[in-house]
Amino acid sequence: MTMKLCSYGFVASLGIAAGVLLLFPALAAAQASEARAPANLILGTVASDRGTTATVPLYYQPAEDTPIRSLHLEVDFVSNSVKFAKAEKGIAAEIQDFDLAVETEELPPNDQELSRTRLKIDIAVVDSDPGKALPRGLWTFLDFRIPEDAKPFAITLTPVSVTAQDEAGQPVEVTVEAGKVIVSVPDEPLVGCFFFTH
Repeated sequence: MTMKLCSYGFVASLGIAAGVLLLFPALAAAQASEARAPANLILGTVASDRGTTATVPLYYQPAEDTPIRSLHLEVDFVSNSVKFAKAEKGIAAEIQDFDLAVETEELPPNDQELSRTRLKIDIAVVDSDPGKALPRGLWTFLDFRIPEDAKPFAITLTPVSVTAQDEAGQPVEVTVEAGKVIVSVPDEPLVGCFFFTH
């Protein structure tokens, strides 16, 4: 009887060990996949009042062992009730300085006859040292003017294209998360939009 119980216990132990061994490759694959995750840009979601300026942050999360030296990002938004004002460098520039240039392009109205604007954002390392790369963190603040007579709305800042290069001038994959500018009026419902957070 004792021998049987020991045999069952031994078999059970073997089964657990086999299960753990089978799990190792899956864990290793998951870790490798996470390590290969591309660089990521995050446009913030900001709530603002009428007659003020909405300041949207642009944050950068670099990929593991894949530094980039320059990046071009294009973002579209409906501009009937919100206008781009200016861009300012964020605190990441204190870690590694970079050039920042933002241009606007007026686009044809959409199907609802709403005006649209495209932001063209260029960021590049100033230092000529090829070992330097764009820093992690808050790259820039994008300011949008909200008029006094604006109705409640939520404007999506939609990434339409992004390109980036490493120190050798080779392309680097970058993903971009859309942002929002949300305007609400006290005691009035916010029509046709929803809130979310990163």
